[in-house]
Amino acid sequence: MQAREFEKGAHLLTDNVDADRIFVEGNKLERITKDDGNTYFRLPGEEDALGRGGAVAHSTADLLPIQRLARYDDEMLASVTNRKPDELAGKVWGERDEAGRYSLWWRGSGEIRAYLDASDLAEWIRLKESGVSKKYSQELARRTMDAMHELSNRRLGKIKRQRSKNGLCYQETRLVLKADVELPGEVTSNDTDDSPTTDEVAGE
Repeated sequence: MQAREFEKGAHLLTDNVDADRIFVEGNKLERITKDDGNTYFRLPGEEDALGRGGAVAHSTADLLPIQRLARYDDEMLASVTNRKPDELAGKVWGERDEAGRYSLWWRGSGEIRAYLDASDLAEWIRLKESGVSKKYSQELARRTMDAMHELSNRRLGKIKRQRSKNGLCYQETRLVLKADVELPGEVTSNDTDDSPTTDEVAGE
């Protein structure tokens, strides 16, 4: 019944829809947020004739490439990307929602909202990707950071910083998300301890 409603142009509250059980033309549902602050599923681009919830505040089509990649599961992500760094970029961006002391991403302060260091990324890659050597993980980390910079439409910045380890000093790349950078589809809480959230795609 819900599939038929979607095909008639309905917008249904996400809490009431088990997206994995919906089969519609194109097998794709789009998650949107409306003026009432609630999230809905619809067929991509379909307008709701009943006007429930007000106008669409933002939709998946508005998101950056890296945001869209982060919404896919591992199997779909591998199928839609042609390069390993792009696939990893989507996974790494998805990790940002868990920014904290023991995660891949770190919360910044002042003008920096969050940041990611190349050494932490290389270690994360070694844990997530079987059979990857330490040297290759460092190369993948560099290429993944480059991919993230491009897929974010340059909203992510790259800086070089000095780091000391075991008495040795070396330069390390840090990927930064500045506090004043706007990301499509994200609502940032006034409480800096809360992570921003992004709309996602289901059934793609």
